[in-house]
Amino acid sequence: MNESSEALETAFAHFQEGRLAEAIEIAGGILLVDSDNSGALHVLGLASAISGALENAVAYYAKALLSAPSSAAIHTDIAAAYLVLGAAEDAAAHSARATAIDPSLGPAHYNLGNARFALGDAAAAAAAFAAAIETEPENDAFWSNHLFALNFSPGATRQEIYQRNRAWGEMIEAETGPVAPPGASKHGEPLRLAYYLPEYDTHVTPRFLEPVLRCHNLDSFDVRIYGSQVSGGGTPSFVPEDVSWVDVGGFTDDELAARMHADGVQILIHPCTFKARYRRILAHRAAPVQIAAINLVSTTGLKAADYLFTDGFLDPPGASEQFHTEELIRLAAFNTYRIPETAPPVVPLPAATNGYVTFCSFNNPAKLSPGTVAAWCRILERLPDSRLLLKHRALGDADVAARFVSGFTGAGIDEERIILEGFTLDGAAYLDTYNRVDMALDPFPFGGGTTSYEALWMGVPVLTLEGTTFMGRLTAALMGRLGLGHWAAADVGTYIESAARLASDLDALADLRAGLRERARASIFDAAAFTQSLEAACQDVWRRLAEHR
Repeated sequence: MNESSEALETAFAHFQEGRLAEAIEIAGGILLVDSDNSGALHVLGLASAISGALENAVAYYAKALLSAPSSAAIHTDIAAAYLVLGAAEDAAAHSARATAIDPSLGPAHYNLGNARFALGDAAAAAAAFAAAIETEPENDAFWSNHLFALNFSPGATRQEIYQRNRAWGEMIEAETGPVAPPGASKHGEPLRLAYYLPEYDTHVTPRFLEPVLRCHNLDSFDVRIYGSQVSGGGTPSFVPEDVSWVDVGGFTDDELAARMHADGVQILIHPCTFKARYRRILAHRAAPVQIAAINLVSTTGLKAADYLFTDGFLDPPGASEQFHTEELIRLAAFNTYRIPETAPPVVPLPAATNGYVTFCSFNNPAKLSPGTVAAWCRILERLPDSRLLLKHRALGDADVAARFVSGFTGAGIDEERIILEGFTLDGAAYLDTYNRVDMALDPFPFGGGTTSYEALWMGVPVLTLEGTTFMGRLTAALMGRLGLGHWAAADVGTYIESAARLASDLDALADLRAGLRERARASIFDAAAFTQSLEAACQDVWRRLAEHR
């Protein structure tokens, strides 16, 4: 090994051990002698990326690739930087190159999956994550993203979704081994009910959970949250003063389960099993009764999850049991949502003054399947003066935006009829965007969740296609609870016809808009009624356990 190679090896070692200054100094010294040294440039790119200087990282990686165009590692790292920068097309191109050079490189497949998902190709994303799993079968991040993307994939069946979740569950159970449930606590006292909320500042679960926490009957339940956040500290603002917050950031699953055992938790409700990597605690049997509820997309795949709270529409009796490891408990409703207190007032129907109807979808572009886009094109054809407003953070990426516009223009829709908007930081301003639209269109096969709740609060009804999967039925369930079951179509043809018919009756749309917020307040936003239903189910399953002991 020559002196330059030894120095480069030392620089990489310093980087891997977190000594960035030393790594940068050595790499810089190498470049003084050899300005095109790809390894030294790679080190500087890595150091820049970990320091948050992503544009600099991309510049170093790009220069390194001029000297080492066949380096799968550098292609993988530049793809990761592009993903954080929101340049999904560039990330996809470099990830694809990396997987072609070295098919055994799991992170390259993983980056490709994330890029494809950002570009709206959920099926390709799920396949890329599956390829990543083949290289590292026990990688939680690979499995978590694969299972999540599978729910968006147009061709995925409930059976396939169940089987893949169960494959993950069997792997976790084998790692964990048999775990005896903790002993039951005293009877006759308030039930000790725990929620597990990891990384709560990175997902929307608090919006579903907060109204429940504020409505719990604390004479019957001792409620606490075991949670963590990626940034910051302290008790989060959405936790009421009379609910205990236990910060478990940095805990291992074993440590967390031991803490819950020591605290005498009787029922654990896991409100965010939509990501597989959050579910592992259930395999450790942290409580005598364990329940998946509130924000989920499928079965957990774990035998240790005793129950899953759903409703009779999302999971019709006799039609869903075979797709779950859990026993299904059907509540009056699946979940509720926090009322957006900063939301602006609902304005009169915009079409009345615009002279045309504006449709909208604020959903993640990953949900906009080819079938969804094709159906929306046909709706726009039926109403030639109409517009379609698509709004999501991902649409701030010019490549992603161009990709979606081409899906419409390629079908003959004029580009000016498609309005694309990216991220709006201010919550009230974001919701005010609904005051510019008349009617929301739900994507399929994975429909809206938060977006449907927020549209309805803003007086915007949502046309949906009643699907076969859990997330393909959620908006239809909401519309049914509002007494608007006719806004849920049974097939694509009916979906298109319904859009044209409903959008053509402006008087009916205006009347519906004027009263929709109060209608929603009394039903889908009725947190007290939902919480009572959830509490009754918890008391029932606890009685069952007591009877069998």
